[in-house]
Amino acid sequence: MIPSSPSHLEVSFNSPKKKKSSPVDVVLGNDDFVSEILLHLPVKNVLKLKLISKRWLSIISHPSFSIRHTYLNPHTISGLLLNVAFRFKKPSSYLYVSIDGKSVLDVSSDFLRFDPDKPGSTYVSQSCNGLLLCSKRMRYSAERTKPTYYYVLNPTTRQFVELTLPSGDGIRSRRIQLVFDPSKSPYYKVLCIHYFKSLLEIHVYSSETRIWKLSLKQENFDSSSVNLNNGVFWNGAIHWISRMGNGFCFLLDKECLQAMPSPPLPESWEASNFRYFGESGGELHFIGLLTGEQKPDHIKGCSKWFVKYYLDVNAIVMAYPEITDQDPSVSPCFVSGSIYVSSFIEENDEEGPLLVINMPGEIISYSFKHKAFKKLFSFHPYTHYSCYALKFTETLSLV
Repeated sequence: MIPSSPSHLEVSFNSPKKKKSSPVDVVLGNDDFVSEILLHLPVKNVLKLKLISKRWLSIISHPSFSIRHTYLNPHTISGLLLNVAFRFKKPSSYLYVSIDGKSVLDVSSDFLRFDPDKPGSTYVSQSCNGLLLCSKRMRYSAERTKPTYYYVLNPTTRQFVELTLPSGDGIRSRRIQLVFDPSKSPYYKVLCIHYFKSLLEIHVYSSETRIWKLSLKQENFDSSSVNLNNGVFWNGAIHWISRMGNGFCFLLDKECLQAMPSPPLPESWEASNFRYFGESGGELHFIGLLTGEQKPDHIKGCSKWFVKYYLDVNAIVMAYPEITDQDPSVSPCFVSGSIYVSSFIEENDEEGPLLVINMPGEIISYSFKHKAFKKLFSFHPYTHYSCYALKFTETLSLV
């Protein structure tokens, strides 16, 4: 008798238990979570984390990440880029000096060789919230006048774009101005200012549209009244001011010129008293040297200007007597002719408001918070050089 077949066959297997993911694995496995974490890290750390994996590289390299990171992280000044020009040596050399003076680095020539197709010396003329405006003149050219190329460079990411400048309407003189405020827009602008005799033209380039636009054409303009080289971006406008305190500004949104109030200068003020004009901490700063008899004229000025800081030149002489050539009889008024302000930094948590001073043989800083000087760098011999400082900020901003 053959046994009947079972109606069904039961087979059981012991399946392995599923391993639970840790909270860390869950977070790191989610691109949105990873992006949110990276957005709150400093630029240096973010760039290093590009090497973790292709996935992280993709997240960090995405344009939207760069835009958000730039907006969320305030543009803190990490140091100064010093342009040092020696009288009998070309081209200029560059030094990076940290705000605390603890780090001084020679900037290698490779730093400015970002465009290998165009050999030649690169000159950095402006810095604006992490971006640099550079120019390069070709070494070899069949033309009598060597062509000059202009660039906007992000020195942190090494990204750059070459600018093709608009031609002026028969105007010979030209000035270039970089404008960038990441707290308002991820896009930067470049102004090309043409002027000759009484004619002024201002062309504006936008990184959003990648085109130039003629924003202003004005006749009967007195170009001798101010120095168009020292334009300063503040509060949505470019400001120019003369050594005597007379100035005007160009409003970017309204595309028009506007008179600028004069600072409260004494009646005896002379052009040689002027030392610095710039922006920091959301404020404009006009800095000059006064003699003992000179006092700021609060009546002549307007309510928008006020005296914020004082520094006695005698304090500099006492801290650095070598600038008087060891001659105690030298008047501070004479010494003041050798003292220049390279930069002023308002937004500095550790040192407080910081004044960067260029004097014979030395670059020093003065902290108004600690009332103390600090040597940043020394030059030898000091009689054959000129130096100016550009604020250096790390950013992921796109160009």
